[in-house]
Amino acid sequence: MADAPKKQRHPYGALFWGVIGLAAAARALYHPWRVLVKDGFPSRCSGDGSCDPSMTITSFEGQTEVYCPVRGVVAVAQPGRILIIPDDQAVVLEYDNPNTSAFLAQMHSGDAVGAGEQIALASSFTFAVWTLGRTPSGQPQMGAAIEPASWLATHGAKISAKYHAPSASPGAAWCSTGRKLVVPQRIASQCGTILPPPSGYALLPMSVTMA
Repeated sequence: MADAPKKQRHPYGALFWGVIGLAAAARALYHPWRVLVKDGFPSRCSGDGSCDPSMTITSFEGQTEVYCPVRGVVAVAQPGRILIIPDDQAVVLEYDNPNTSAFLAQMHSGDAVGAGEQIALASSFTFAVWTLGRTPSGQPQMGAAIEPASWLATHGAKISAKYHAPSASPGAAWCSTGRKLVVPQRIASQCGTILPPPSGYALLPMSVTMA
């Protein structure tokens, strides 16, 4: 009597765990649209010419998509202004332009927003980051100003999804250098703007120093 054919083994378990491992690696490395705009540049850095703690972002052409680089909740959504509180840190992200025709908000107060989600269309706006404090009655309020370009760098985020050399915004060169920023000392000493603490968001090498 002929021997029964041996049952062929299929490495389904190894394949399954291999797929899980690849998915986990992709999730760790994939940061969807961790940027402020699709195509723009900083036309003014924070503290340039004054102690204004915000930076001005300008589109290269027409209105560009505006994004939230982290997950959070929309605290305020008004014509020309959006405030977002991230889920995992006590700060406030402020997008603002008094010219409401240049900044079209696409969110509502109370909306949950995902990392990389589009929140507006704008030709220009200011972007600022504030610590989140509380009034004596317990109501939230914006506290100290955090240097915004440094905050983006420490959170693995960029200003624009489309890369443009720093020479594209010569008036704002120091805050156009991406993950390696040298912040002018006067911004802290004269204006009181603080640098963000290190975070675990940035997967690529980055540095923020003062000079």
